[in-house]
Amino acid sequence: MRRGSRMWIALGVGAVVALGLNALQLPVVYTSGWGMLVAAGALLFGIRFADDPRADAPGRERGAEYTGSEVSRLAWAINLHTDTANEAVVRRVRATLRRRLLRHGVYVDDERQAVRVDELIGAGLWARLNGRRTRVADLREALAAAERLAPASDSPHRGHEQ
Repeated sequence: MRRGSRMWIALGVGAVVALGLNALQLPVVYTSGWGMLVAAGALLFGIRFADDPRADAPGRERGAEYTGSEVSRLAWAINLHTDTANEAVVRRVRATLRRRLLRHGVYVDDERQAVRVDELIGAGLWARLNGRRTRVADLREALAAAERLAPASDSPHRGHEQ
C-alpha cells in the first residue's frame, strides 16, 4: 500500500470516529480530538508494520501465458537496500544445493561431512545460507557452486529443479 493511500485511510478512520462520537452528542472539541488521535494512531500503526516486500510483485492473476511470474516473484524478494534475500529465495537455493550435493554423495545434514560440503561449495557458505540474514553475495556464490556441481549431462531442455 502506498504512503498516500495510508494517509487517506487513517484520515477516514479518524473522521468516522469523530462522526460516531458526534452522533452520541458529545462536545465537538472532544470528538475532533479523539478523531485526530485515532488518525495519528492509524498512521503510526501503518509505519510500525512495514509492507510485505512482495506486495507489489507481479501476481498469478495474469494467467498462464505469463511465463516469468515465479522469477519475478523471487526477484522482488531480494532487498537491494539491505543487500539481503528473503527466506523464500534462500530456501530454493538451499534445496538446489542440497540436491546437487546429494548427487555427489554428500549429505548436508550430516555434521561429519561438513568439511566435504565446504570443499565442494565454499568455506562456510552452507552456514551462511542457514544464518539469520543471507546476503546477495552469498546467493551468487551458492548459485555458482550449484552450477559447478551440476552434472555435464544436464541440459536446459530436460526440465528444471526447484
